[in-house]
Amino acid sequence: MNLVTRRPPFALTALLPSVTMVIGIAIPAASSPAAARNSALFVALALAAASPLLAALVLSIVAPGHDAVVVGVAGMLVAIGAATVYGLSFAPGTDGDFYAAIAMRHAMFAAIGFLALVVGAIAEKSLDRARRYPFTVLTVAIFLTLTTVLVGATVNGARLWLDVGPVRFQPSEIARVLIALFVAVFLYERRHLLAAPWRVRSQDLPPAPYLLPLAAALLIAVGVLLFQNDLGMAALVALSAVAAVVSVVRSSAAVAIAATALLVALAGSYVTVPRVRDRVVGWLDPWQDPVIRGYQFVQAEFSLAAGSLGGGEPWTAAGIVPEVHTDLILIAIASRFGLPVAAAVLALAATLVCRCMLAGLRTRDGFRALTAVSLAALLAIQIVLIAGGSLRVLPLTGLTFPLVSYGGTSMIVTQFALGIIVGIGARAPGGGSTRGALEHEAKPRFVMASPWTAEGRNPS
Repeated sequence: MNLVTRRPPFALTALLPSVTMVIGIAIPAASSPAAARNSALFVALALAAASPLLAALVLSIVAPGHDAVVVGVAGMLVAIGAATVYGLSFAPGTDGDFYAAIAMRHAMFAAIGFLALVVGAIAEKSLDRARRYPFTVLTVAIFLTLTTVLVGATVNGARLWLDVGPVRFQPSEIARVLIALFVAVFLYERRHLLAAPWRVRSQDLPPAPYLLPLAAALLIAVGVLLFQNDLGMAALVALSAVAAVVSVVRSSAAVAIAATALLVALAGSYVTVPRVRDRVVGWLDPWQDPVIRGYQFVQAEFSLAAGSLGGGEPWTAAGIVPEVHTDLILIAIASRFGLPVAAAVLALAATLVCRCMLAGLRTRDGFRALTAVSLAALLAIQIVLIAGGSLRVLPLTGLTFPLVSYGGTSMIVTQFALGIIVGIGARAPGGGSTRGALEHEAKPRFVMASPWTAEGRNPS
């Protein structure tokens, strides 16, 4: 059998993440005898290391034929992130106890995240219920975000968190997935309108009027996020929605209109929101104010340079880069292990996005195809925004690197979304194998702009 069409071996996709995490944790722990005395931390890390394997075993039962590559790559990203966060506790000149506590919570979130992935794969079977009530889904998303305005906790100048007993979570992380689901439902239910041009006398115009309700709903959601100073999440929601629309609308004029509206929104936020303006100024010229506005960028560039190709001094980045375990985890990886390892993380992330897109392209269910594409676009744009911010290609948005950075709500919600995509892929012809995808390559794909069938597909 050709290697391209062979399913990846179970050991590669399920065991490799666990082995990677164990090795990544054992190396720094061996250099510090005191580290071995933190039994609670090692129990949490051991549970996190076993989670990818356990999730793969359970998925083989509840979602047979699932794409094992998605689970394996997600496990590798989690393993690298957990090992990096744990290693930060050994950085000279930092509070080791703080990073040890962060590492323990991160490991617990990683374990819960893989449980959420399995739950998402099971919940995918009930996805049609959300399709019946799209505006209820949107209302829940907006309500979750608004609750932080009334009773939220403020951290780093943004009131984005809710405290429920001992648990603190970020409702906007849940809201972004609900909004992506709303966008998928909206576009699918109006597929026939979007397929046909909007006519004024004899002129064919883009189907912009049919997208106005979607635009209004997104403006409300993004407006609420901007009101809360959650600039990164607002950009993520807006960009992913535009990507979903662009992926299904054939009219180039409609794409141009969407891109223009997005540029106008970005320019408007720069003019009207001081926090956006400060971040853009600090991004363009961090040396203009290297102590305040540009401090994070300046220290990140020094750490990135120290890493070079083979890695620098152990965990140099942690001592000088603010929020290195969340916003700039990629800098910590590059500084300690070298630029090739950071590039490998980006390659793994790109692979994850491609496999998620593949799940949507393979399925015969038009609604599920759009759901997978919408969630994959959300993941892809988040990766682009945070990677671009880390490398100073884009302004910093305050988002986490999916599955790698510390962030409990982000970890669990992202894994749940991946679970939905895994469930969608398991329903597709040929299951999760590349061979099955290639066997169906010649068959008609889902075409959003096709009005010929009820499912929005060309007839075979």
